[in-house]
Amino acid sequence: MSLIDLIKRRTHVVNQENEGTNLAVCLIDEFEGRTFTFKGPRNKCSGLNREDLLKRIQQELDSVVILYRYTTKAKKYIDRKGVPQLIIKLIGKASMRSGYNPLDIEMVMKTEIPKK
Repeated sequence: MSLIDLIKRRTHVVNQENEGTNLAVCLIDEFEGRTFTFKGPRNKCSGLNREDLLKRIQQELDSVVILYRYTTKAKKYIDRKGVPQLIIKLIGKASMRSGYNPLDIEMVMKTEIPKK
């Protein structure tokens, strides 16, 4: 657990990392009834359900000209109100080096707070 998680009173924090995009799809399926926000290299959307989010991710993956090597980083936690939340980062690396490359991309998906 990081210091930010402690300050924001997040509990049951689970960090996962995997090569490829399969982890992202599995975690989105776990939170099927929830809405998501999506922040990609070109556009930002909110209020997306599972199907729309997967379509948006596929559009972003298909629209790139460069062949990227994707890594999925995910954080599942329970916020201070007791609601399970999810943050997924899809990181596309254009080169084999681990240093900075201006062609690298990042897509962030977050669950929204459910409306009562």
